[in-house]
Amino acid sequence: MANETASRVIGPDGLVIGRACGSCTLCCKVFDVPWLDAPKPAGKWCHHCKPGQGCSIWQNVPQKCMDFYCLWRKEAQLGDEWRPDKAGFVIGHEAPHLPFSVKVDPGRPDAWRKEPYLTGLRNAAASAIASQTVMVVIVGARQWIVLPDGDIPVPAGLENTDFQIYRETPLLGGGWKVRFLAQQPNA
Repeated sequence: MANETASRVIGPDGLVIGRACGSCTLCCKVFDVPWLDAPKPAGKWCHHCKPGQGCSIWQNVPQKCMDFYCLWRKEAQLGDEWRPDKAGFVIGHEAPHLPFSVKVDPGRPDAWRKEPYLTGLRNAAASAIASQTVMVVIVGARQWIVLPDGDIPVPAGLENTDFQIYRETPLLGGGWKVRFLAQQPNA
């Protein structure tokens, strides 16, 4: 039933019908944008952005900016409270083999830990793990891997290393764990 509902509200462009960015411009702050005339680091407003209004060069917006749509624009199951400027973060998922990224506004670093977001992210983490991917929260230089029963901070220096998610004795209700493969196991 949820899939039927979702398919009825998704347009031919893959976006939820009736949803627009409107005054939301958070993606113009949380992502790094190296292809601009003056490359923009993550966590700073793009110099072309008018926060709450949109891009000042809308007639010449770079193609990569035009091609980006957050998950709120793509997923009908996400309610209006998940709109990035309301939630305080942007959820992206660029390809099935890549992690879901939750890029948090550095001005609201704990936004993802508030309800209903934390429960929603943990539920989504369970689905992501079942689909052989993961949900990563990014706040500035800090990262966390979200699990169905908690979250694990990514150790500094291991942000781009491989890791393994596993469940301790699942038949006995064991918790979810992360093993960073660049680390040596405890002896």
